[in-house]
Parts: sequence; C-alpha cells; structure tokens
Amino acid sequence: MKIKITADSTVDLSEELVKEYDMAIMPLWVTLGDETKLDGIEISTNDLFEYVDKTGELPKTASPSIASYQEFYDEQLKQADCIIHFVVSGMLSSCYNNALKAAEEYGEKVYVVDSRSLSTGIALLALYACDRAKEGVEPAKIVEECKLLTKKVQASFVLGDLNYMHKGGRCSGAMRLSAKFLRIKPEIILSNGEMKVGKKFMGKLDKVVENYVDETLAKYPEYDRKRVFITHTPIDKTICEQVKEKLKGKFDNIYETNAGATIASHCGLDTLGILFIAK
Repeated sequence: MKIKITADSTVDLSEELVKEYDMAIMPLWVTLGDETKLDGIEISTNDLFEYVDKTGELPKTASPSIASYQEFYDEQLKQADCIIHFVVSGMLSSCYNNALKAAEEYGEKVYVVDSRSLSTGIALLALYACDRAKEGVEPAKIVEECKLLTKKVQASFVLGDLNYMHKGGRCSGAMRLSAKFLRIKPEIILSNGEMKVGKKFMGKLDKVVENYVDETLAKYPEYDRKRVFITHTPIDKTICEQVKEKLKGKFDNIYETNAGATIASHCGLDTLGILFIAK
C-alpha cells in the first residue's frame, strides 16, 4: 500500500524537506487588501512583511474550503492508495473541520489528523508518519500513534516584537508599549491545542533566546533525539547560529525553517522557537 503523507501549509517545512519526504502541501489563503493568494505559492513571508510595512494593516488568513480539500485529495490519490493529512490545531482554525468533512466520502482512503499544534509542531508528526509509512506500518495504526504523539510535541516560541499581536487584537496597546519599554519578550506555548502565554523573558533578544532554549531543554530533559526544528520569522542570523550551537550533540538532525506567511502574520518579526518531541 502506498501511503501519501500530506499537510496544510501551516506545517512550515522547507521545500527541501517536502521533496525529501515526498510530501504534498495544501496551501491556506492569505488576503492582502483586495488580493487573495496561496500561502507559500503566490505569497512569501517577505511579501507579507512588505505589505504590512507599506499599509500598516495585517493580512487575513483563511482555511481551504471543503471543495478545495476534495480536489487536493483527488489529486493525491492518483498516485497513492491512502492519504494521511495533517492540519493545524482545530482550536485555532477551521482547517480541521473542513478537511475532515471533505474526507467523509473517501472512507479509509483519507485520514485527517488534528495536530493540536502549529508550524513545525505539525511537521514533527508528519515526518514521524513518513518514517512509519516507510517501515510498512498500516495507515490506521500510524494515525493512532500520531494522535497519541500530539500530547508529547513541545511547541513554543519567543516573540521579540508584539506589534503583530497588537494589530491582530491579541495584545492591548498598553501591554505592547510596556513590553517595549521593559524589553519583555513573552513565550507562547501550545498547550492542549491552544496558544497560551508562558514565561515573560526580559532583556536583549539574543540573551532572551539563549535563556529560552536553556529553560525549554531543562523542562524536557528526556526527548526524542531524532530531530528538532528551529523555526523563525526574519531574525538576526547570528541568533539562529547561536541556537544551533546549543542544540548540537543533543539531536541527530537540526532543521532550520522559516515560518510561512500564515504563521508569520500572527507572530511578527523576531520570533523564534525550538520544537521537538518530548518523552
């Protein structure tokens, strides 16, 4: 049986990894003013930031329709017997409901997994599924294992800039100003499928990121060494290199990826997270 692993564009995987694991990506919609474009295909993260800088307005994001998911499934099933599709947390988007509704008429040919996460937190599950499919594991068992694994995905980020959270109505103007004045950089944690505020770090971004990485690893001393993601929006490259150095020897594969337009539109510049599977 040929199993095709697929995911929404919120998975934030690089083109190289998508190709290496023979995955297929379903793009979300991003609307800039009067133009609606496909995430990762017709719009990049840089396009997003250029638009916000120029207009001062955030873009709007939308999940694919049920009909769009069905078209996607039909296309993938031309070369596969079965699809396992991963989506952003159902608590954060309508992607899961739409993808699940679209899958109803396909029976056991299409499985939809609510990642209970976002960005490369989804990728950790999708790549695990790719590994298991390569080992010849039946799709229903892969799905069952991935659903259990959602509870072990460590997904968190540090926000260096609260402007986008403020524009999106997730943070008051007073909070944004006080954070800027006090150099507060909050941690956002995915917990039970929802985003929650974690620790509020203080100081320069490079030192904050260093402390964030140290404390996250200390919080999860036992973890799957196979892979870790460093996922970020535009940020100083030296900070990324600093994080890589901290992770060397702790994980077998360290992947650096850029947040796509959908994810970046909610967190803004200078955002970075490390994501891995805890035990």
